[in-house]
Amino acid sequence: MALPTHTSLQNRLYFPSFAELPQADELDNNYFTEQPNGMLLPNRTWTFFGEIVADSLSQLSVLGHRVEVRDVTGSVHSILFFPTSGSLDMGALRTGATVFVRYAMRCFFSDLATEAIKVEELNFVKVIPMNLDTLLYTAAMYFDRQSHCAACGACVAGLGGGAPRCESCQAAVYCSGACREANAPLHGSFCALCCELAQVFNLSFDSFIEWVPFRQ
Repeated sequence: MALPTHTSLQNRLYFPSFAELPQADELDNNYFTEQPNGMLLPNRTWTFFGEIVADSLSQLSVLGHRVEVRDVTGSVHSILFFPTSGSLDMGALRTGATVFVRYAMRCFFSDLATEAIKVEELNFVKVIPMNLDTLLYTAAMYFDRQSHCAACGACVAGLGGGAPRCESCQAAVYCSGACREANAPLHGSFCALCCELAQVFNLSFDSFIEWVPFRQ
């Protein structure tokens, strides 16, 4: 597994709330750049995420597998799935899970008389079976503090790439092998979540070279 990128779920430039997402029918220069041939391409990678708070329609394809999600600001909005490509286990769309959508945009649905996120490429979606608050806590504890030892809090910046890490998730950084060993029981409770989050962080956010799905 590659080393996770140093960023944060609280960084709204890369992890915007629903209200901060671009609208599908408008050119938003904060998100897109128009190419000489008229094509619009993202100028960075962004990912919306929210915890599913209602899933009663999630297994109904005719209704777009609709789920209601709570974003990082606490506001609740809909995500609808009308797939044209990719794959996703729709059974994972359950209350309490958190959905990540790369390159998400707000779309107006006239039949709903409101805006929602419309997903067509399923490989741009990742579902982690954990609530939002726990993921925010895990990300803050391990991904936001990669310059400090996850056990004792000592600064590890001087160690560069030589700082010991958890071999499984690569997110937990330590000042020594002794600290890594001592912290193993506590980190064991978070390691699987760190592995999941590493797939969210593991790309260059501040530039766009090509579309990056969660799965091929």
